Amino acid sequence: MFVLKDFLRSLSRTAIMGIVNATGDSFSENEASSPASAVSRGCALAAAGADILDIGGESTRPGAENISVQQEIDRVIPVLDALKQQLPEMIFSIDTRNAETAGIALEHGAHIINDVSMLRTSGNLAKTVAERQGSLIISHSRVDSARMQSAEYCNYPDGVVATVANELASAKAKAIASGLKDEQIILDPGIGFSKTAAQCWELLRELEKLGELPGLMLGISRKSFLATASGNAVPVERSGETLAIELEFVSRRIGIIRTHGVRELHSAVTALDYFRSLKK
Repeated sequence: MFVLKDFLRSLSRTAIMGIVNATGDSFSENEASSPASAVSRGCALAAAGADILDIGGESTRPGAENISVQQEIDRVIPVLDALKQQLPEMIFSIDTRNAETAGIALEHGAHIINDVSMLRTSGNLAKTVAERQGSLIISHSRVDSARMQSAEYCNYPDGVVATVANELASAKAKAIASGLKDEQIILDPGIGFSKTAAQCWELLRELEKLGELPGLMLGISRKSFLATASGNAVPVERSGETLAIELEFVSRRIGIIRTHGVRELHSAVTALDYFRSLKK
């Protein structure tokens, strides 16, 4: 059994999760996210300091079209197999909302399933993860990617922080009822999923209200809400904004940061740790 929280505690610092898109239409990488180059990109992220590699075959950017489960499997499993062979000690996560994909990936040696649908898409996904002794990341969202930014799904009459906390708690309870233990589950606030830019910033300000930070994952890398701070409309150019917020939460000891900029984050954390050691 892979127990994610045990792994995170063994690091004694925030884990860095590198994003390995195998979609061909990543919001920030575009054609550079081709499945054909995913293995080399995964190896590069590992060399840059990633603790976990998160492989995804279906784009979850706002407005993205759904693909078939078989197409997702055909994209993800060969990448996982090749990376497992080249990086046998790496921890692998699969970014999927489909139980069938999750089950095959866990059988092929994945450790974690990262479900951006908050267990809505596949009613038996959590049970599949429990049966195959993996761990689960539950990301907050309210609807599929094609509709996620419509006004009705960004409406939080009781407040975005309280509602996200309650909806994630309900999904976690469902996962535990399916056989997973608390130690196998990490929660993600789903920054950018059915949330306006202002709501994203509010969630970040109040993130501790979703749970203790070591039990949370944060994925803000290059996302559009960052443009309200800098005015930068080009996703791939939002590395500086990304790193600034990531480091804020590294300093607060959040459990996992999911990022495109593994090398930048790893280098910054290493330098920060070194500087702090000089003051002792």
